[in-house]
Amino acid sequence: MIGLLLIVAGCQDITVGYLETRDAVYAPDSMIVKAVLDPEIDARQIEFQIPWQSTSIEGILGTAPIKYSIKNITGEHPEATSQFSMQGAGIIKLPYNHTVPPGRYVINIRIENEGYTVELDSMYTVIVK
Repeated sequence: MIGLLLIVAGCQDITVGYLETRDAVYAPDSMIVKAVLDPEIDARQIEFQIPWQSTSIEGILGTAPIKYSIKNITGEHPEATSQFSMQGAGIIKLPYNHTVPPGRYVINIRIENEGYTVELDSMYTVIVK
C-alpha cells in the first residue's frame, strides 16, 4: 500500500528546469540613436551597414535553451516599432538605415525556456534624435 502511494505521488507533472530573472538588467539600460546618419561622420557605419545595438541582457539564469523576444514597445510612433528586433542573448537591434522618427521608445521583453515565460517591462530605452 505504501509503495502504491509513493508511485501515485510521484506521477505529478513537474515543470522541467528553471528560469530566474530577478537580477535581469541591461548595462547601460538605454541607447541614443541618430535619426539620420551624416555621410562624413558616420561613413564607416554606412559603408559596413553596422546596426545600432544594445549590449546583451545580464542576470538571467535558467535551463537552456533560453529564448529572448520583444514583447512590445511603447513610444511616440508605434507604427515604427516594427523595425526593432532582438537576437542572441537579448541584444536589441535597429538597422543602420532605420526610419524610426525621433522620440523615446521603451522596450518590454519576453524571456522563455521549456516550461517558463517571464515578461519584463521597461527594460531598455532607445532615444532617437
